[in-house]
Amino acid sequence: MEVIEKPVNQVSQTMFERRLATLLTELRAGRSFREFADLIGTTHTNVRQWEQGKGEPRLRVLTKIAALKGWTLDELQSYLEGKSLSKSSSSVQQLIIEVRGLSFEAAAQVAAVAVETMAIKGNQA
Repeated sequence: MEVIEKPVNQVSQTMFERRLATLLTELRAGRSFREFADLIGTTHTNVRQWEQGKGEPRLRVLTKIAALKGWTLDELQSYLEGKSLSKSSSSVQQLIIEVRGLSFEAAAQVAAVAVETMAIKGNQA
């Protein structure tokens, strides 16, 4: 099991909380606190507090946040610590953003191609 390491000093803790707040606001994107909380498996009160830079989510919630962003837990940790993400992470993230902007029909086509590709790659392994 991977563990997100807590920042070692007050400055890095502040950055961690600020970046988490920014990320949550971005991911919530027009959803109510309650809707977003249901999506990531927590309470709306927690989401509101985290967006205000107070406290931090448990590992299971961080895992869901990372998945919503299209990141691994390690990539989320790097972002929260202010480290740069690899170029491939940025490319995947851009693709996810584009897919989320598609119509239902177009997203279904992309999903079908993704499933087909995964099946092919799975058989190659």
